[in-house]
Amino acid sequence: MNERLMQFRIGMFVIVAGLVLTMMIVWFGESPSLLRDQGYIKVKYAEAPGVLEGVPVRKSGIRIGEVVAIAFDEQPNQPEGVVVTLALERRYNVRKGSSARLTRSLIGDVAIDMLPGTGTEPIEPGKTPRDAPFIDGEVAPDPSRALAAATKAFESAGDTLASIKAAGDGLAKVTKSADNLDKLLTQWNGTGQDVSGAAQAIRRFIDANEGDFKPAVASLRQVAAKLDKTLDDETQEALRSGIKRFSEAVARIDAGIADLQPALKDLGSDVKHPPTTDIGQAIRRFNLIASDLELLTSKLRGVDGRLNTDGTLQKLIVKSELHDNLNQMAISANRALIQLKAVLSSLREFADKLASDPTALTRGALRQ
Repeated sequence: MNERLMQFRIGMFVIVAGLVLTMMIVWFGESPSLLRDQGYIKVKYAEAPGVLEGVPVRKSGIRIGEVVAIAFDEQPNQPEGVVVTLALERRYNVRKGSSARLTRSLIGDVAIDMLPGTGTEPIEPGKTPRDAPFIDGEVAPDPSRALAAATKAFESAGDTLASIKAAGDGLAKVTKSADNLDKLLTQWNGTGQDVSGAAQAIRRFIDANEGDFKPAVASLRQVAAKLDKTLDDETQEALRSGIKRFSEAVARIDAGIADLQPALKDLGSDVKHPPTTDIGQAIRRFNLIASDLELLTSKLRGVDGRLNTDGTLQKLIVKSELHDNLNQMAISANRALIQLKAVLSSLREFADKLASDPTALTRGALRQ
């Protein structure tokens, strides 16, 4: 009986030890960074909008690390800024002269891209964040600001197109009126003859009223002199300055439209054309997200266009039995965790007693 009891206790000890080992493997598996060989590099930015711990670090589109710490640069005699500490896997080399560019997408996602350096030797990362070397950092332009500038440019372009359309409508009216040109010439010939007679009548009228014309001409001279005084040098200079500013504003608008040509080219190009600007890449990503959402909704719909209640995800949403089963599973898991905590507490007490007195196990078994 004593030998069987001892075998039972040893078997229970082996089982509990196996459970503890399994739980430790699971815990360490949730933090893969503890098992990776990592080095540390610090990057200084003038500002770091949206950077948090856990932001991915990529090189040529491949994730090579993440952000582990963020702090203000408080070094004396140095401009203010932000120091970001990166944890990089040592199997990926970063050459000297490399820089870390902080990029933000149109929907607010933040990432750090390692730009290739001009050197040939790799940078030796620090073993701890304290002895990590510094590299240069830069912040990419915010795509939301570029989108706002593009919106203003589109509004200006819309006004210009409206003016062009109005001019085109005027030319169309003139073209429609060309059919009446012959009639106009005929009427003009008759009018010329009438004007000749009218000129003779005007001549007779001027001869009859020549004495009244001289005071009228003098009055016109006085009006011209007053107008000349009104348009003095200061007024003329202000008028020139206004025209010059208007010309500069038009030149700036033309320059802004020229700067937007690459973005407009991406917006008007074929879907197979790779985008070359941040706006084009943002639109491409938005199209991909919309395509994924359309694919997801098509899977949720049936042939008739309504919700397909036979799918697994639809059943989870529609049928209450699945929700009840999930609740029961959660309650059972909670109870199991509570019991497991009690078992671990007993196991900890057993381990403490065994560590303080290793002979207690055999002594208790022999006493039985």
